[in-house]
Amino acid sequence: MKVITYLINLDGSNDRLATATQQLQDVGWSFERFSAYDGRGKALSEFEHYDDAKTNQAIGRSLMNSELGCYLSHYGCAEKFLSTDADYLVVLEDDMKISPEFKDTINQVLEYLDHHQEQDWYLINIAAKKKKFAKDIIEVKGYHLWHAFYFPIRGLGLIWSRKGAKEFVQKGRSMVFPVDIFFQTWLSQNGKGLGVWPALVQPAAVDSDILGTVATQGISRKMLENRSKSYGFKKQKRMWGDRYSALKHLLKSK
Repeated sequence: MKVITYLINLDGSNDRLATATQQLQDVGWSFERFSAYDGRGKALSEFEHYDDAKTNQAIGRSLMNSELGCYLSHYGCAEKFLSTDADYLVVLEDDMKISPEFKDTINQVLEYLDHHQEQDWYLINIAAKKKKFAKDIIEVKGYHLWHAFYFPIRGLGLIWSRKGAKEFVQKGRSMVFPVDIFFQTWLSQNGKGLGVWPALVQPAAVDSDILGTVATQGISRKMLENRSKSYGFKKQKRMWGDRYSALKHLLKSK
């Protein structure tokens, strides 16, 4: 079993890199820095696989260039992983705080999954904020590996199987949603998401470099996104659709 790790980090975000590096070194976890795609300042028309009309129809606003940069960073990690001979990929964003049990828990979870191939999964969320529509699989020293039928929205820490990464590269080439929302909808619909609870990765108390620092710009996230009047309705419609799919998978698993 071969596991590799990519840490997404923008060029020039040296303090973040140093902090994340120290955390991973403290728990004895090797990684490779992945140079994040910097979408800030780019026109939406510069993103080849972005469909603005489809996005507005789906979520009631355009994606921000920084969101597209975040999406392409995660997509690039999956592509690079598939060019290696590794079995599993851990993807971390640099604005993170990891648990002291990070290494031992991930190793034991992946050892279990590697020996139980009947668990057909694509992606594990190790940074979940909430646990909903879930079914526990195993417990590892106080941490639970679970079927995340309603896939958690936070993409701060993820683990890919090769099968999942291949599907993402194929299904996710066209960018319509922010990447974390894409993961939630996609995996809630197909039932192939897993999670670890409590979360092994938490957000650090800093703004995202990839998404841009909204607070210092003096405008709210809502204003920056330029939401249409249909935004709220479309958000609720998507979320309830995802929950309905999750509930069906949960009931089917019993």
